[in-house]
Parts: sequence; structure tokens; C-alpha cells
Amino acid sequence: RRLKWTMIQSRCYLLRRGLIAAGFGIGFSSSINNLPTSQTARTTSARPIIAIVAPAESPILKAMPSALRERCQLIHVGETEAAMDAQADELCKAVALLWLPAGGKPSQAPSETLAALWPRLPRCKWVHSFATGVDGLRPFITGSLLPDKDRVVLTNGRGAFSESLAEHALAGMLHFNKQLSRCEENRRKGNWECFTMDTMSGKTVGLVGYGSIGKNAGRSVKAAFGSRVIALRRQPQRGGGDDVADEVFGPEDRLAFLGKCDFVVCSLPGTDATLNFFGPEEFAAMKPGCVFLSLGRGAAVDEEALAAALAPAKVGDAAHLKGAVLDVFKVEPLPTSSPLWSLPNVLLTAHNADFTSDYFELGWKVCGGNLEAFTSVHPEGSNKNLATPVDMQQGY
Repeated sequence: RRLKWTMIQSRCYLLRRGLIAAGFGIGFSSSINNLPTSQTARTTSARPIIAIVAPAESPILKAMPSALRERCQLIHVGETEAAMDAQADELCKAVALLWLPAGGKPSQAPSETLAALWPRLPRCKWVHSFATGVDGLRPFITGSLLPDKDRVVLTNGRGAFSESLAEHALAGMLHFNKQLSRCEENRRKGNWECFTMDTMSGKTVGLVGYGSIGKNAGRSVKAAFGSRVIALRRQPQRGGGDDVADEVFGPEDRLAFLGKCDFVVCSLPGTDATLNFFGPEEFAAMKPGCVFLSLGRGAAVDEEALAAALAPAKVGDAAHLKGAVLDVFKVEPLPTSSPLWSLPNVLLTAHNADFTSDYFELGWKVCGGNLEAFTSVHPEGSNKNLATPVDMQQGY
């Protein structure tokens, strides 16, 4: 009798979902955005229910590996409160929430949608950001997650894109060290100029931001060129703790630290504490001819001060900084009025230094690692040993 009753329940559930998918569920989200029916129809206690907040035609969601889909039940959350109300029965069972940013906009999150959704997720104990930076989630973290910090853990895509950003850092260093713009100019003009080439050996690379991006960049430049690597850390007493940094400085010594660097790699997250971390004083403290690289969040850089340090004080003079490699900006897309566009000593990319052909695959790999940890203890999920936890107070 129990088996018969279970079969009747399952049939009713399938019928209800079928009616909803056919349009009878007013305001219901568009049935998981091309996910296989088996993913939304089957209810098994062994597969955790995960709510997903993503654009309607999210390429990230479409690229979700089938093996990962099969390990959970997915609810693509509607964008309006009416849609969420129609999903209430399912949302109240969700134990996790996944946020997928819109393409090219990792700093922008639908704060109002997330705030409205949170009270409808009473069992949620894990929130994952596909993006590494969670600055776009700050209103949601402050208003919803922190008050419930005893039951929920936030994770991010930390480490997924660090290798590609390290490659970009090396490319930027070589661009200026080997004067590639000068080489290209000579080629265009047919000018045979035999000038002296510089080398990376003996150069000092300073890391500001000693997370996954900074460490990968430091490790790569040491392995490739034998350069000296130093780091600036909020807690210098922790040292390097690895084979990357040859010396570690604290915030109070930041100006002395900057004066030692031939290259400064900024991979700081976007937080209140890092806003305009690099300003006029910091750029002035860098040695003449230093190259500045920004790969973390644009909010950490005073762009007017940077532009001033990259421009000659007067005609015929050399600029204080040799150049800058910029992938992130305060406002994206970078406004056409920004002076950074017109500076010849700027290597500028559109926040796509890590947008490689395997971008989605790498991001889902990190998410999958967290899902594995989440379900390893109990089918309903445990947030005690997640792979990439975020300190919600610090914002990274």
C-alpha cells in the first residue's frame, strides 16, 4: 500500500509540473531554462534541491555539466515575487542557492530579487556565487545572509580563473619589459631600430592581494623568470606560508613596499576597506618606471590618480610609471570619457582576461567541489567543510 501511495504521489507531482510547464502555473519560472525534465520532475531525498538565480538565457546555466545536474534538483527562480509565490512549495524545500552572474557583469547582482527570495528559503544553508568577487552581492550579504550567518555559508568561484589571470599578468609584464609597442611601431614605420632589451631576471614583483590570483601570478613569474616576489598582506604575521613570497609587508609599510617594486600586481577584492586603495600617495611611492597591473576589482584604484601617474608632467618628460595593465575598472564598460583610453602606455582589456574557452567548465568545477563537500556528510547537505568559503564580514 505504501508503494502504491508513493506512485500516486509521484504521478500527481508529475501532472502538476506538467501543467505548470504548459503555462497553468501563473508566474512560474520558465521550467528550469531547458533543463531535462528528469531534473525537475524526480524527487529524491538523495538529491538536494538547489534554487538558481540566473538570467533567463544564461550561457553559464546552459553549460552546466550533465553529471552535476544529475546530482541535484534545480529550481530556476522567477524574477518577480508573484513568480516566487507560485514556486513557494518547492522553494521552501531548497537547501542551497546558486547565483550565476550575467555575462561580463560579475559585479552586478539582482539585489532586490535575492532579498525577496531569501525569506522563501527557510532551509537554505549554502549560497554559492559562480563569480569569484562577491562585491555585487554586498546588499544581499548585509541584509539577508549576515543576520542568518549561524545557518548559512557563502562560497565563491575562488581559484577557478586564477591561472588565466596569472598568464595575463605575465603577458602584461613582458609587453612593457620587451617594449612590444615600440617593436610594433617600428614595424609599421619600417624603422630598423636596434635598441637594448630588458630582462625579467632580477626584477621585483609586488603582490597586493595575496589570494589565489596573487599567489598564482607570483608563482608563475618566479618559475618563468626567477624574479623576486614580495607581498603586501593585511596580516603580515601570517607570512607567506608557502613558496611564493620572498618577503611579506604589512599595510603600515605599504609605501616602502611599493618603492621596492618593478611591477605591482593588484588583485584586491572590492570592499569598503579596499576602495581607492591605490591613490596619489601610493602611485607616487612607486619607483620611476614601475608597471602597475590591476586584475582584481576596479574599485581598488583611483583612476584619475593612475592616469596622472601615467602621463608626463610636461612635454618631453617621462611619465612616473612606465605603464599599466588594466582589466578591471570602477565603471564597466569603461566610459569613453576616461583618459585611460588615450594613454599609449596602457594595455587595456574589457574585464575578459580570464574569459577563456574553458571559463564555464572551470567555474562549474569549483561549484562541483563545493557540492561534493556539501553532500558528502548527509544527502540533505552540510555546510561545515565547503571548499571555498567566504568571510561575509570581510567580503572575500
